[in-house]
Amino acid sequence: MIIQLKTINGIKVQCTDTESRILCQDDIITYKILDRSLHEMKNVILNSKLLYPSLFYTEYCHIYKKLHEDIFKENNIRHDITIMSGNYVGIEFMKTYGHYYDLLNSNYYSAPEIIEILHGTAFILLQKPKMISKKFALGQNIEDISDFSSITNVYIIKLNKGNSLLIPPNYGRTIINQKSTALVYTTLKSVKARPLYQHILKYKGAAYYIIKKNAKQVFVQNPNYKTNAKIKQVKKWPYSNLLEPKIPLYNSFTSDPKKYDWLNNPESVDWEKFA
Repeated sequence: MIIQLKTINGIKVQCTDTESRILCQDDIITYKILDRSLHEMKNVILNSKLLYPSLFYTEYCHIYKKLHEDIFKENNIRHDITIMSGNYVGIEFMKTYGHYYDLLNSNYYSAPEIIEILHGTAFILLQKPKMISKKFALGQNIEDISDFSSITNVYIIKLNKGNSLLIPPNYGRTIINQKSTALVYTTLKSVKARPLYQHILKYKGAAYYIIKKNAKQVFVQNPNYKTNAKIKQVKKWPYSNLLEPKIPLYNSFTSDPKKYDWLNNPESVDWEKFA
């Protein structure tokens, strides 16, 4: 079955259960397209000996309509679309590699990010490493203030089509396709956000693996971490107050980009009051 989506202000996505792509359009700009293959994912999945699937997901980076090009560039914001297949990875659910972001603007906070589901259902796994220092010095990076072997908070948040989620600073994130059909989602973040993959690679994935066992979803703790917090499943995420409900993320940003200035300046938000 082919699904046509027209949910991002005219950007068309075509997908089947196992193959998905952005349709070519003259009025759409895409900076680059990245495929995440099985070869790259073998280090972060439960069974590294698998031979299938060959492709996990495709990222369309810096994608927007030509008429909005200046808005994104002037506000230093990046808009990406990721399309993930509905295949299983052995007994594990399809997922992204997972990553953290480095500190932004030489302050104590890493880059926040917004994710919106355009098609399908996803689990967002968020994990926060132990903070070993609250004293920040100019020139430090997130490795200088974090112990990535010890995870103090783990959240699982379920998002359906049309749902958005704000991922706050200093959290790692992994996106899991909860269904056997394609998952399509969009993200908004600062162009200065620098992803860090090495701390996910070192511990062979996120804090938990999500597998299918006896027709049920099971959370399996990753034993490679020194300490690992218990999963908290969240229905109401406190950071949602910073988002505009019921308005597509792309449209919300392009109509009033200044509302999202905190993506470039996370220090302007009192994050502690949301915790």
